[in-house]
Amino acid sequence: MRYPTVGQPRNRRRDLLVAAVLAAVALVFSAGLDARGQMVVIRSLRSSVLRPFIATHEVFESRAGLAVRVVDLEERADTLAERLLESADLAAENRQLRALLDLPGRDAGRFFVVELVPGHTPAGEPSGFQVRTRSGLVFDPPLAVASPDGLLGVVRTARGRIGMGEYWTHPDFRVAVVTADGATSGIVRAFVDEKGDQIMLLQGVPFQTDVPAGTRLVTSGVGGIYPRGLPVGRVLAEHEQQLGWTHSFLVEPAVRPGQGDLVIAWRPGSLVDSPRVPADSIGPPAPLP
Repeated sequence: MRYPTVGQPRNRRRDLLVAAVLAAVALVFSAGLDARGQMVVIRSLRSSVLRPFIATHEVFESRAGLAVRVVDLEERADTLAERLLESADLAAENRQLRALLDLPGRDAGRFFVVELVPGHTPAGEPSGFQVRTRSGLVFDPPLAVASPDGLLGVVRTARGRIGMGEYWTHPDFRVAVVTADGATSGIVRAFVDEKGDQIMLLQGVPFQTDVPAGTRLVTSGVGGIYPRGLPVGRVLAEHEQQLGWTHSFLVEPAVRPGQGDLVIAWRPGSLVDSPRVPADSIGPPAPLP
């Protein structure tokens, strides 16, 4: 017994018949129905004949989104790995200098991954956010929150594994910063420019000090909430506002709210009493696992 195949006349006639019926429906649809009737036909077609095709399209679209997400996570992992290697070298240099100066060791604090909770902000706080830990850790605020690109905000209060914080866009947000070369320091806060865009403002810079456009600003570590070296932004131009013997600069933020859902929080460390180690006995940093 022979079974019909796709290329046989019977199937070709069936395909032509289906095409003719669809063409007729399209003709009637475009000529004799008003807008309301057209919407009724569209809904019925989407829920019946076109439903498998629409579902297939949604599956492929979801997979495409996952592929983009994987690429983004790989890039973030590479960035974090590079910074981890850099921090290992800095930690080794710090240990050597402390040994030379006969200073006690210092706990540099700890970074851990947290997840932004989408769609949940404290009531009446458009600049607020919620985060939760992805492990058994609990929050002990205040904690700095950052993405691989730079400082994002700070966790102010917490309930167990859920923390409530403020983006840098919050009116009360302040962070001490320093230029990458360490020559100039100041305070950065949120600011709205003439176009209504949310940017940053660097304040407290001595009047005789010039900060060129493009200068990179990082956290200074003053205050103990934010670790030293987190990117904050880049200087755009001098601002007209002058306060006494200081002037201000407009700053383009390094990262804006809503960029990514996985971020890192920093728990500050403290000075620890460690045994004195001769400086000449300190070797290179141990290899990363």
